[in-house]
Amino acid sequence: MFKRVDHIGIAVKDISKAADMFSKVLGLEVAKQEEIEDQQLIAALVPTANVRFELMQPTVSDSVVGKFLERRGEGIHHICFEVDDIAEEIKTLQSKNVQVIGGSPREGFVGQIEFIHPKSANGVLTEIAEVDLRTPTDTNLSVHHIIFATLDRDGAVDNWVNNFGLNLNKKAERDDSPLITAMLDTGNSEIEFVQQTATAGSVIQRIKSQGEGIYAVVLETNDAVALQSKIEQHGIRVIEDKQGDNIAILIHPLDFFGTLIMFND
Repeated sequence: MFKRVDHIGIAVKDISKAADMFSKVLGLEVAKQEEIEDQQLIAALVPTANVRFELMQPTVSDSVVGKFLERRGEGIHHICFEVDDIAEEIKTLQSKNVQVIGGSPREGFVGQIEFIHPKSANGVLTEIAEVDLRTPTDTNLSVHHIIFATLDRDGAVDNWVNNFGLNLNKKAERDDSPLITAMLDTGNSEIEFVQQTATAGSVIQRIKSQGEGIYAVVLETNDAVALQSKIEQHGIRVIEDKQGDNIAILIHPLDFFGTLIMFND
């Protein structure tokens, strides 16, 4: 059973540049960085109040992350969930015909890890970890939820509830937008499955270009106006996307390592 989101992995070309931008723009600092030789990458953990970002820079171009960058460019690579007993979790997943990549735990950056194939997780490369590396922080910025783009909201919900032990909070059909959504509780945040019911739109465009998977990260701040001003001061484009009666504030992904970040207060 998945306990909580531990981190969101982001593939970057220059980890120093990415760490500097996360610090200057979001006020989030690197808590731990090291080279992981067997994975051919340099990784840095950047904690929010509840979920960490893991920045990953490949050390060789033909590594897993290097090939990801060549194929898709910078952006979100995976999401990691904490579990209590990884060996037992792997057995449980296999008993449910969930495809795991290695088949047994191995040492990773945050502890003992394994990966679930995207085919078994609605397009999301999903890591599970028996975590032994903690990185406390005093930031107030947190991850409110993570948005997954899907072609089948109900099928995705059933998969994540039945196979991964997450709880459904609510489903919604919005009258003011051609979207149907579902929110699942992850313990320390939420994931939102979003299905576009129209034949065109940003979610459909994302699926056509990259397939189903992680679409955006929504941050929660106690002062959205101040954060927007700070972001714009660093030359990063901010988009105001009107969604019915609400306005979503988005950091342009081309200005922030291919990662679509929204925020609210």
